[in-house]
Amino acid sequence: MAEIENRKKVSPEEEHPRKAFGLAAKDSSGVLSPFNFSRRNNGDNDVTIKILYCGICHTDLHVIRNEWKNAIYPVVPGHEIVGVVTEIGSNVQKFKVGDKAGVGCLVGSCRSCDGCENNLENYCSKMILTYNSIDIDGTITYGGYSDLIVVREHFVVKFPESLAMDKGAPLLCAGVTVYNPMKTFSLDEPGKHLGVVGLGGLGHVAVKFGKAFGMKVTVISTSLNKKDEAIKTLGADAFIVSSDPQQMQAAMGTMDGIINTVSAKHDIVPLIFLLKTQGKMIMVGVPDRPLELPIFPLILGGRILAGSSIGGLKQTQEMIDFAGKHNITADIELIKADYVNEALNRLAKGDVRYRFVIDGLISVSKSTPPLLNRRDGEVEPEMAENGMKALAEKHHRKAFGLAAKDTSGILSPFIFSRRANGDNDVTIKILYCGICHSDLHSAKNDWKGTVYPLVPGHEIAGIVIEAGCNVLKLKIGDTVGVGCLVGACRSCEKCVQHKENYCPKLVFAYNSIDIDGKITYGGYSNIIVVDEHFVVKFPKNFPLDRGAPLLCAGITVYTPMKNFELNQPGKHIGVVGLGGLGHVAVKFGKAFRMKVTVISTSPWKKEEAIKLLGADAFLVSSDAEQIEAAKGTMDGIINTVSAKHALLPLILLLKSEGKMIMVGAPEHPLDLPALPLLLEGKILAGSCIGGMKDTQEMLDFAGDHNIAADIELISTDYVNQAMERLAKGDVRYRFVIDVGNTLAEA
Repeated sequence: MAEIENRKKVSPEEEHPRKAFGLAAKDSSGVLSPFNFSRRNNGDNDVTIKILYCGICHTDLHVIRNEWKNAIYPVVPGHEIVGVVTEIGSNVQKFKVGDKAGVGCLVGSCRSCDGCENNLENYCSKMILTYNSIDIDGTITYGGYSDLIVVREHFVVKFPESLAMDKGAPLLCAGVTVYNPMKTFSLDEPGKHLGVVGLGGLGHVAVKFGKAFGMKVTVISTSLNKKDEAIKTLGADAFIVSSDPQQMQAAMGTMDGIINTVSAKHDIVPLIFLLKTQGKMIMVGVPDRPLELPIFPLILGGRILAGSSIGGLKQTQEMIDFAGKHNITADIELIKADYVNEALNRLAKGDVRYRFVIDGLISVSKSTPPLLNRRDGEVEPEMAENGMKALAEKHHRKAFGLAAKDTSGILSPFIFSRRANGDNDVTIKILYCGICHSDLHSAKNDWKGTVYPLVPGHEIAGIVIEAGCNVLKLKIGDTVGVGCLVGACRSCEKCVQHKENYCPKLVFAYNSIDIDGKITYGGYSNIIVVDEHFVVKFPKNFPLDRGAPLLCAGITVYTPMKNFELNQPGKHIGVVGLGGLGHVAVKFGKAFRMKVTVISTSPWKKEEAIKLLGADAFLVSSDAEQIEAAKGTMDGIINTVSAKHALLPLILLLKSEGKMIMVGAPEHPLDLPALPLLLEGKILAGSCIGGMKDTQEMLDFAGDHNIAADIELISTDYVNQAMERLAKGDVRYRFVIDVGNTLAEA
C-alpha cells in the first residue's frame, strides 16, 4: 500500500515519459471515460505495441465495479491485447518492428521461483497483472483499453500471420484459460469425451479447441435455445440441458473431463456424476459465492475437482500457434470505443455472442456515453430383492458372526453360510478384524443402502485354511488379508489398470451384491471365502492385529499419496484429522521422508502427533495466526475429516498447484470457494481405497518400514460398546476385534 500512497503524489500523466490515452473507470460505478496517462520509455528488454484490438473480458466488468474489492482507481482495463510492434529494445530477440503481437493477463513475474522456472508464471506469487496491479517500479499497471503498451519481451506472444487479430484477441485470456487445463489434465486426447459447461466467451472457445483435439464434445447448458448454436455453428457433438433429469441421467458416467466455465452459483453434484471414475472437472469460471460440494461422489469415483487460471507464457504461445494452425478464433462483436459502456452493460446481462472486441482507440470522444435418481451406495430395489432371496438359499459352508438386524445398529449373533471353496478361491480363518467408521454408518443405515441382516468388517486378517486348484500365489498356512473388495469384473479399463476399486461392477466385502446375486457378509465372522485375486499376503512376522486396519485405513491414505505424487522425499504434506486414517497417514508420510504437519481442531493432540507419531509440526485449525503463518507452504494435504468443516483455510495452506485429497466423507455438502482453486491452479480430489496391486504394495512397504496401526484390541462381546465409543471419537486409533480367540458360535 505504500507504493500506492507514494504514487498518488504524482499524476498518471507525469509518472512516465511517454504520453498515452485510453478509457478508465474512476469509481465503482464502472463507467469508463477518457483518461490521459503515461507509459515508460521502451527499455532494453521491452517492446512497444500499438494496440489495434482489445477484447472485453468479464473480469474487466468485475474489476471496474470493484466487485472483488481490489480496484485501484483510475482503472484502465483490458488484457486481451493485440497490435503491432512499433519499437524494440536492444536485447529483444524474438520480435522486430512490424510484427503482430499479443499481450494477455500477465506483464511481469519474478522469473526465478519454481512456478516461473516451470513456465507457470501465472502461479508466481509476484506475478504482475496487465492492469490494476503493482509493477516492479511501484506504479500501477494500465491495460489495453488504450492506444499503446510497453511490455517486457518475455510477456509478449507472437501472433501467427494467418490468425485474424480481432477474432484472435480473446484467445489471450479466454483461449488460454480453457486450453491450459485441457493440456495440463490430459483432456486433449483424441477420442476422449469432454463436457463444456456454459456456452459463453470461454465455453464456445472450449468447444472449438476440444473438436480440434479430436475429442467428442458435449455442451451442458441451462438454455435449450443454445442447442443449435452449439451443434450446428460450433460443431459440438451433443447438447444436454442441465435442468433435464432424464438427459443428465442418460449421460451419467460418460465424460472423461469437464471444463466448467460458469461464474454463477450452481449445483455441481449433477455435473460430477457425469464424469467417469477418475474423471476431472476443471473450474475456470469464478462463482461469486461458495458452491456446495458433496464429498462422496469425489471419493467413490476417485474424481478430481480442480481450478485453473489462465496459463504461462510458453503455453500461451503454444495455444496461439495451435489456434493459427487449426483456424480457431473467437466469435466476436467488433465495437468502437464510444460503445464500450453500452457493451459492458450488455455483458452484465449476458447479451453477447460471444465476446466484445474494441476496435483500436484511434480517438476517444470526450462525450463517451455512460454505461441422480439414486445416491451412491444405495442398492437398487430389484438388487435388494435378489439379495434377500439369497438369504433363503443354502450355501455349502456353515459360518457364524455378528450382524446388525435393523437401524439401531446393534450387533448380535448370526448364523449364515459361505459358498464352497471354488477353484480360484481361498478360505480364510479370520483371526482379527478392524472396526472402520464405515461399519458404523452401514450398521445404522446412515447412507440409506443397508440390506439387513448386515455382517460388517473389511479389515480382515487371518490364515488360509483351504486353497482351490487354480490358486497360485497362496498356500495353506499363509497369513493373509482381505480389504474392502472381494470382486470386480476383471475386464474393464479400470480393472486392466489395476484399479479394481473404480470398477463399475466392484463387489464390496459386505453389504454388496456378489456376482452370483447373493449378499456379501464381512469380517465380523469366523471364516470368509474369497477369490485369490482379492486376497493380499502379509509380510513375514507382521503383527496381524495391528496390520488389519491397513487394509482399509492404510490403503485409503497410501493410494492418494502415490497417485498424486505426495510420496516424494522433502515435500511437505498436511494431514487433516488425527484418527484412524490420519495417524496412519502420518506414519506413511514420515516413511516417505516427507515433512508432515498435522492439522487438528484439538490442541491436546499435539503431543501425540509429534512425540508419538513423529509429525514435524502441528497446527490448530481454529488458530488464525497459526494458519496464516502456514499459508502456501504445503505441497499436498490428505483430508481425513468426516464432519462438515471449512475448506477455505485448508486450501490456502497449499502451494500453487497444490493438491488436497479428500478421503473422509462428510455427511453434508461443504462450501467450496472456487476462486482460490482458480488463482493458483489448486486441485481438490477424492480417493477411494485402492486396487489390489497397490494394496499388496502398501502392505509390503508397511512391512519394510515397520508401519502398523495403533489399536485397542477388543473381544467380540465388547463390539457394541466399541461402536458407541467410535461414534463419540473415543478411540486411539482403531478398534480391532480379536475374532479368532473370542468369537463363539451362538
